[in-house]
Amino acid sequence: MKIGIIAGVIILILALVICLVPLKTVAYTVTVDYEDTETYYEDEPITEIYYETVNLQCAVTTRIVGEEGGIPSGQYLIVVEITNTDTVSGNFSLNWLCLVPTGIGIPMEGLPYPPGRPELLAPGETMSQNRLNNAPEIGDYSIETSTKTVENTRVVGTRQVEKQRTVTRQRQEIRYKKVTLLDYLLHY
Repeated sequence: MKIGIIAGVIILILALVICLVPLKTVAYTVTVDYEDTETYYEDEPITEIYYETVNLQCAVTTRIVGEEGGIPSGQYLIVVEITNTDTVSGNFSLNWLCLVPTGIGIPMEGLPYPPGRPELLAPGETMSQNRLNNAPEIGDYSIETSTKTVENTRVVGTRQVEKQRTVTRQRQEIRYKKVTLLDYLLHY
């Protein structure tokens, strides 16, 4: 009976060792994230600076005043206001071409008034010029302004520029672990 107990204890110890004690090393693979630097090329515009002469900007409003404004019968007062909407001061002048009758039964004809006298206007400043006319039509006019030099840029081509960025990638990695003999016999 002692031999039976000793044999049972030995079998029990062997069973525990086989089932609970990790003795065998096995390899397995896992997917691991890692950061990498990637090089890529991007088109970048090539620009150049150039200078351009432009007229100063202005806003124009017109109105016509008839007899009710104290104007003689058959006459019309044409009022043109010019406002400097630019960021710099400059000279503005108004040149008129108004319609005047040329005779009985003859249609109106455009005749130029003498050229307007330039006036220096600061940004936001307004000038007003009036003309009497025999017809309610405003007629043609032109506005002459000072000029200014403006710096502009334009694209003249492209070039490829090397750039880098960090990207996350994955790779397979082999790792090792110890397993019990029973687990090894059942799964590997």
